[in-house]
Amino acid sequence: MNNQKLVTDLLHAHGLRKTPIRTEMLKLFLKNDTALSAGDIIAKVKLRLDRVTVYRALNAFEEHGILHRASEDERGTKYALCGQHCPDEQHTDQHAHFICDQCHQTYCLEDVKVPEVAVSDEFSVDRLNYTLSGTCKACNN
Repeated sequence: MNNQKLVTDLLHAHGLRKTPIRTEMLKLFLKNDTALSAGDIIAKVKLRLDRVTVYRALNAFEEHGILHRASEDERGTKYALCGQHCPDEQHTDQHAHFICDQCHQTYCLEDVKVPEVAVSDEFSVDRLNYTLSGTCKACNN
């Protein structure tokens, strides 16, 4: 399936309108195997974008289960595509993320599931982050 059709189907399945900006942003996520920040998107997308538009699209994608927050650091928040079965507003693809200490890229480790953590009823957990760090394959060579 080509990326244009995949993007159209993804937006339709999550009840989002297809716009040129959303289309280009999702194509970019489909091409990359690493998480992307708003700055990465602005630098790589061919359309002229302002930060507000990018953040609005990222928020809509996250709220509708298309993207999830993969990592946050001093460079900002990085987002990655959710799995196919991630419903709106409830991200069910609980997996680990790897952040390279050298190139600072963030990778989703789909096969590494987050262990179940028991928390007392005094707390309400909204998000769980399981992050590994070290050196990625590209930087090791």
